[in-house]
Amino acid sequence: MMNHNENFDDIYLKYWKFSVNVALKIVKNRAVAEDISQETFYKLFMLGDKLDVSNEAKLESLIFTATVNNVKDYCKKAYVRREQQPIECETGEEKTGDEKYNPEARILRMEESEYQKLVLQRLRDKNPVNYDILIKTKVLGMSPDSVAEEYGLTRNSVNNRILRTKEWMNKELEKLYRKKK
Repeated sequence: MMNHNENFDDIYLKYWKFSVNVALKIVKNRAVAEDISQETFYKLFMLGDKLDVSNEAKLESLIFTATVNNVKDYCKKAYVRREQQPIECETGEEKTGDEKYNPEARILRMEESEYQKLVLQRLRDKNPVNYDILIKTKVLGMSPDSVAEEYGLTRNSVNNRILRTKEWMNKELEKLYRKKK
């Protein structure tokens, strides 16, 4: 464990830019990304001595996951939808022809439809590792090699998980669409 106040400053200085960059890739607004990062580190600070910093890979993964979850929380807040500044949690772009048949593209467009949110939530609940791998590779643009290293997997295993996850998401979407009709 750590001497909380002294070591937390070091952690903050080392990982703050990482957290901001993770948030920035999603919200596309530097000021908002910095606010989200501040919230992330505030929550980590509040963990006090419960925060284990003995393994840097786990700490980086924790910061990554906490930042992504704070971005999701931020995008869900009702006032974000009413703000006039350009936050890209939601986009008004039309679907391209590729998105029509690509479940990954259909699902990963945040806040687009109730079905997509439901399928993402089901994936997150059913298989959080595959959910994280998909988000890290497809939303945040991390390489399969770096994700494989983080999870102790091979690159092929990461690619197979992504493929199986996309197939599962497509099946879930089809089930929901059939129920609607």
